[in-house]
Amino acid sequence: MSLFTPSGGLVYHLRALRYGATLWRPFREVIGEWLVHHLPPGDELVLVGPSGGHCLPLAHLRRFSHLRVLEPDPLARLILRSRLRGTHVDFDARDHVLTPLLAGAPGLDAVLADRTRAAVLFCNLLGQVHLGLPDGEQSRFEHEFRCRIVPALAGRRWASFHDRWSLDDWPREPSARALEFDRRPDDDVLAAACFDDARTPVTVVDHRTGALFPGTWPRRYFSWKMTPASLHVVEALGSTSRS
Repeated sequence: MSLFTPSGGLVYHLRALRYGATLWRPFREVIGEWLVHHLPPGDELVLVGPSGGHCLPLAHLRRFSHLRVLEPDPLARLILRSRLRGTHVDFDARDHVLTPLLAGAPGLDAVLADRTRAAVLFCNLLGQVHLGLPDGEQSRFEHEFRCRIVPALAGRRWASFHDRWSLDDWPREPSARALEFDRRPDDDVLAAACFDDARTPVTVVDHRTGALFPGTWPRRYFSWKMTPASLHVVEALGSTSRS
């Protein structure tokens, strides 16, 4: 991972330092409330791509007996290690998601096969995978994720929150309410719910997460004001939200 990509590395950590206690706080709080209900504490939790934990409710995560962190970013591991000091944590620096799925090699599915009782949390990672990937590789990643990772989640507690959309010119404060759908909404339906008071057309960046999970599974959507001028629409779903 480059140290200078907006979605991770140094730029992301600097944004967290600047906005984490202010702009990011409402988003972190609603994610925390959501996880209390959808990922109750247990023996082991596998954190997939948590970065430095800037958007995670660390107090809730500490209620798990053991945390296993899959995070390739060395700076993120250093930050998260300091923030989780005193907690039983194992760090794994390998990429278990993108490279193995594209190469047909053992990855996260193999990790979970060895931990049949572990819960899983995808930490705002899946919406960043598409960055820098050509369309063919992105489509392959989506297919392999559905075929290899989704089945590995069956029978265990898991949750994911990830970017669905983002836009860089949204100066207004986002709505504090969460949007709930009993299945994946069409883009027009979601846009109407998110931007119902927009007077001009809204152009968003699609983070290519809409097809990773079955469309019949319920979703919840949150707003995240990442900077004063940028807004992210974050999708959340998990094992206890399925019908």
